[in-house]
Amino acid sequence: MSGLFAGRLLLSACAAASLMVSSVAASNSAEPVSEALPMHRAPHAPAPSPLPAPQFVGDPQSRLLRNYGGTPIDVTTYHYDLNRTGWNSTETDLTPATVASAKFGLLATLNVDGNVLAQPLLVSGFKMPDGSIHDVLIVATGHDTVYAFDAQTYAILWQVSLGTSQNSNDVGCGDVQPEYGITSTPIIVRKSVKSATLFVVAATEPSRNQFVTQLHALDLGTGIDTMTPAVVAPSATLNDGSKVNFDPQNQWNRASLAFSQGSLYMGIGSHCDNNADGITGWLLRYNTKLKLEHAFHTIETHGGYELSSIWMTGYAPSIDVDGNVYVVTGNGDFTRRQMDWGESVLKLSPLLDKVVSHFTVFDYGNLNNGDTDFGSGGVMLIPTVTGQVAPPMAVAMGKASILYLLSQNDLGGLRKNDAGALQSQYGGGGGLWGGPAYYDGPSGPTVFTQTGGDVLRAWSVNSGSSPSLTNTVSGTSSAGYGGSLPITSSNGSTANTGVVWLIDRANEPFSIEAYDATNLGPPIFSAQIGLWSNAGNGNPFLTAMEANGRVYGPGYKVVQVFGLTP
Repeated sequence: MSGLFAGRLLLSACAAASLMVSSVAASNSAEPVSEALPMHRAPHAPAPSPLPAPQFVGDPQSRLLRNYGGTPIDVTTYHYDLNRTGWNSTETDLTPATVASAKFGLLATLNVDGNVLAQPLLVSGFKMPDGSIHDVLIVATGHDTVYAFDAQTYAILWQVSLGTSQNSNDVGCGDVQPEYGITSTPIIVRKSVKSATLFVVAATEPSRNQFVTQLHALDLGTGIDTMTPAVVAPSATLNDGSKVNFDPQNQWNRASLAFSQGSLYMGIGSHCDNNADGITGWLLRYNTKLKLEHAFHTIETHGGYELSSIWMTGYAPSIDVDGNVYVVTGNGDFTRRQMDWGESVLKLSPLLDKVVSHFTVFDYGNLNNGDTDFGSGGVMLIPTVTGQVAPPMAVAMGKASILYLLSQNDLGGLRKNDAGALQSQYGGGGGLWGGPAYYDGPSGPTVFTQTGGDVLRAWSVNSGSSPSLTNTVSGTSSAGYGGSLPITSSNGSTANTGVVWLIDRANEPFSIEAYDATNLGPPIFSAQIGLWSNAGNGNPFLTAMEANGRVYGPGYKVVQVFGLTP
């Protein structure tokens, strides 16, 4: 099931609109579990939420008036940087102490028109066409609408529709209901205080059963297309002379967009593994004029299991200092020397014209047979630190819950018992639909993961001559099906400033949780963020975003904004 949004997840039902939040923390302790969760079936109906009825914090007239104490930043890409660390290292106001205080809670509810599967983005101090200066928050929805909010007052600056979204029933895949529209996190390329372009992919259905996917370049000041959108339609000739084409009904762009050195990268996965013997995974490279420069395909051998999708549950491709691009593929054929790249971490050249290195799970056949995609998770590049002896490292994990530590220099290939990895170990729980996060604090470099049914885990990074990851501390609150996509914030490596944020889907309504990044333990804050659009079926795999003293929790037809009152 290599291209599925959630391993055949079905989003849960959403009722309503304006949700509110409490500052009361919930501990909800649970022991880690070792048994595997179902790979592609929705879990049992969730238990009632343990959280109290939501409520706003502070006075309505002054709730949004608190000024940020640090220097505002831009968040223009998925998980902040090209390593995909998920670490905002510039946060001055939100610390474990302030987040746990009575002044932290729900500040605003942003009502939108569809599922918010893409991470919100932010540009600070942007000069609009009328000369006014705004911090601009971008929210993209599954209804193919893009919203620009003022990130202080949350007034709508503009909103645009990019077409009619694809009806889930017409697509023939119920992973997301009721529609497929914008599902990957866009990219913002900022050129100056008043010039920026938002690149976004929209799946549309202009007329019944006509499916079109387009790449747009929107002016950040107006939302208007700056050029004619590009229709996503790559094709390739395989070794046997047969053709393989992008299938706009049975394939979609779930992996978030990436941008480096003037190139835009787009990963393509499948819907419900439909047309599995006639499609391939794609990694596409466009220039800023929306011209397709290169289309890398993951399957070269015609027939069989032609998937090897690049979906990564919305995680974006990672890019190293030399511009090499890293992705993980899902279920699909792997054939030595035939360029069939199923169940693999791939390191591609910046031009995407060759696979520089790969790591393929030795047990890839059983992963395929058990629908246990490696590609349900993304790959994070671990930043190098002063005095590091180990090679530059990367970490990846999928549905099998095996945590792999890899060398960026040589990912390790296909070797018996995964001997090419620097380390492989059980990561807890029942599989990961998402990816890790990173924080370099007083205890040193740390990787955070949370798998299905398991608690949040912190892994210390040994970057010496024997590189390794060691689980040091853990949280107490169990994740829902598929785990979570944590992020972190701190004031650099300053003690007592690190916070881990995640969206917990163990119960409905789902919640946002915050943890002390050094100690973990029980959440220091937990609050409802909303229900979902598929009644009682599966989970949406989402990431929060934190910047400039505020935290954004996306949901169905809503984004909840948390922060400190004056």
